[in-house]
Amino acid sequence: MLIRKLLVLLFVHSLLGLPALGQPIPPGPITPGLVCARPVPDVDPRRSIFVTEVEVVQNALSLEDVLSSLARESQVPGLQAIDLWDQWWDTQNTSPGLGLGVNCDDFSDSQGNPAINGFPIECPRNEGAEIAATPFDPSSNSFYEPIALVNRMDLMPEDGSNCGEYRVIFARRSGQNDRFKRNLLIFEATLPNPNPGCEADGCRAVAEFWAGLSRVSDPLVRARMLRTFYLRGLPGEGIEPVIRIAHFAPGAGQIRTNQFLNTPSSSVFWQLREYKLARFCTDPAGAIGTCDLQFVPVTVKTNPMGELFDEASGEPRTRPFMRHFISQVDELAAPDLNRFFNAIPDEFNAGQSNSQGTENDYVSHFDPNGRFARRIDRKLNRIGSNLSPTEIVRRSQTQSCAGCHELNNQSPANLLGDGVVWPASLGFVHVTERDTDVINSAVHFRVSPALEDVFIPHRERVFERYLGRLPCTACLSQPLTSSNSPGFMLTAQSADDAGPRPPTPDEIRALDLELREDAPRETIGGTRSVH
Repeated sequence: MLIRKLLVLLFVHSLLGLPALGQPIPPGPITPGLVCARPVPDVDPRRSIFVTEVEVVQNALSLEDVLSSLARESQVPGLQAIDLWDQWWDTQNTSPGLGLGVNCDDFSDSQGNPAINGFPIECPRNEGAEIAATPFDPSSNSFYEPIALVNRMDLMPEDGSNCGEYRVIFARRSGQNDRFKRNLLIFEATLPNPNPGCEADGCRAVAEFWAGLSRVSDPLVRARMLRTFYLRGLPGEGIEPVIRIAHFAPGAGQIRTNQFLNTPSSSVFWQLREYKLARFCTDPAGAIGTCDLQFVPVTVKTNPMGELFDEASGEPRTRPFMRHFISQVDELAAPDLNRFFNAIPDEFNAGQSNSQGTENDYVSHFDPNGRFARRIDRKLNRIGSNLSPTEIVRRSQTQSCAGCHELNNQSPANLLGDGVVWPASLGFVHVTERDTDVINSAVHFRVSPALEDVFIPHRERVFERYLGRLPCTACLSQPLTSSNSPGFMLTAQSADDAGPRPPTPDEIRALDLELREDAPRETIGGTRSVH
């Protein structure tokens, strides 16, 4: 009877032109190569995409783990996690500070104001006092605890030139009970593809690791798996640890901060900033004792200075910016909330993104009756869009850190035309240390409606689509040989020939741009690279 049923089944497959049982199923119109007959992937997004389960994140990784790992890899004699911490936050103090690296008043704009990329920054900031904090002491109010581990494989370029970003978010404990004492850190590592010759398929081991977390019920086992992935990688698959200097260096990922260490009477704004890690040596051979590792403040990406939207601005980059902005109207007019974007050349990006006030409120700088608005309107008419110029500017604002985190929360800022409404944050943050939710009997740090309802579902769909289209067998391209060296960048020569010197933030930015120059814009999740 069994043999007869199999013969009937084989006849039906033949009659319908289907492949023989056990053979690959021919691809659909957009799927290259052959894919295997397999169940449609279905991952748990709160285990495999955005992990906020308290028992998992707090047992997986600590801030001291992250900074200690970076310090060890630097090969800088005697460098400790607390030294990196002090140098990092001293960047928000004025000179001479601790004398460990860049201070916020080391570089200025044409008016003599402290600046990054020629745009003014607030200097000093209250957060500079974190040099006296005890960030690794769990009994301290200034302890930084992990609140999320994030899979951003949706940021993997379509050509698989890297495997996307993998993130860890920390929050200062004081923020749990004091809304004026909040500070959040996010390490955003770009993970190399161990088999770039295999293109996107080279990252399958990374995807299968994250997908596998959905099938593990024990939170402590998941915590151990994530700890290994972040600190040791997947050596058998050629996957490097997430936490490596090169993964936050020019041409790769970044570290961002969301800052509000304040007092009720203070006028200091919620502010976001961005950093690169730079390891450099004064000796061309990188001799022991000649190298250093520093957090270097850089521009906040996709964050043009607000005054560039003002036709009356005296900033000389205003006209070039407006010309460029017109070229982005097509992309900003896309009807899909997860797809519209604008690409901003770094020459227009500021060194801070304020979630309060008018500096990054682009609509407040924009004249809806001015010449710039009329040029936007003409472009909208040419592409057949019913959006208004103001709605286009509002959409651009959502792509900035400040817009995504706060400025686009309130009506009418969240009304973007064509029925598109920007989803809300939790007020300056998208995952909070202050509140928790119970999900499937487990306690999780709360995420924003924007993440819960829009961004996490989109990332889940992208991730499952990638899993579902993996070829039947792994690509056999020659893998890269993982380097155990942290690498280094030589310092620049002083103008007065006084010898080598540390690279400036502008030189770090220039190197970052050079290394990214040929990087593809399209990712498996779309063109947008923020959020």
